[in-house]
Formats: sequence, structure tokens, C-alpha cells
Amino acid sequence: MRKLLISAALATATIAAAVPTAAMAQPGYGWQRGGPTRAQVVDLLRDLSRAEQRIDRAPGISRREAATLRRQATQIRFQLNRAQRYGINAREFNSLRAQVNRLQLRVRLENRDRDNRRY
Repeated sequence: MRKLLISAALATATIAAAVPTAAMAQPGYGWQRGGPTRAQVVDLLRDLSRAEQRIDRAPGISRREAATLRRQATQIRFQLNRAQRYGINAREFNSLRAQVNRLQLRVRLENRDRDNRRY
């Protein structure tokens, strides 16, 4: 009986020590748990940078329109940096992705609006 109790206590202690280790070894534990992968965040940053470059190079965007678009891009970049610093979940990532998509659309539309405003 004594050997059985010692064996049971030893097995319980071994399992109790192994459970937290097994939980940390799961894929997706920590930074990306339930959120985007690093590649998705890098793609989002790349798209934002491309939109910012396009604002500066587009010939059909006036200075006033460009200032508004740059301000919006700066706000998105600030939100993305804050989200990366404190951890980013799927909802935040999807919101930022939608904002970047809207910015890209606005850049295209402002470039093609043909309002001939160059000030």
C-alpha cells in the first residue's frame, strides 16, 4: 500500500509539473494567440508604407488632400505600433486592416477625381 501511494504521489507531481510546459509548447501560444501571424502584420505595414509613398508621388492629389491622407496614415501607424507593443488580437488587426484598405481606396480616388486642384 505504501509503495502504491508513493508511486501515485510521484506520478501526480510529474503530471502537475508537465502541464504548464505542455501549454507553453502549443503553437500559437503567446504573441499570436488568437491574433494575426507576424507575416500578416508585416504585410499590413508594407501596404501602409506603399499607401504613404503613393500619397507623396501621386500627381493628382493636392497638398490639402495629401495632408489629410498623411494625417490618416500617421494615425493608423500610431495605432498599429501601440497594438504591437501591447499585443494585437484578431479584432484590432481586422480593424487596422480595414483602415488601411480605406486609406488605399481614398488615395486612388483622390488621385483620379480630376478636380484639377493643385493647392
